[in-house]
Amino acid sequence: MSFIVINTSNNFDPIHQMEFATVEEADAHAREIVTTQPQAVVRTAQLINTYTAKVTVTSKPVQTIPDSPAS
Repeated sequence: MSFIVINTSNNFDPIHQMEFATVEEADAHAREIVTTQPQAVVRTAQLINTYTAKVTVTSKPVQTIPDSPAS
């Protein structure tokens, strides 16, 4: 099983992108965050499922309509 550390007081914390192999590793990272950011609310969680998706964006030129002559 994988574990993750969630800093709920900072949703942009890059720690959200890291998975840990053991609960001990996750706990150590969580404690490190609280040591450097005493007001942080940090949780460790066990990952049951991980989902990913891929989005493809394509574009094509838009046909423009010529300006009409001024009256």
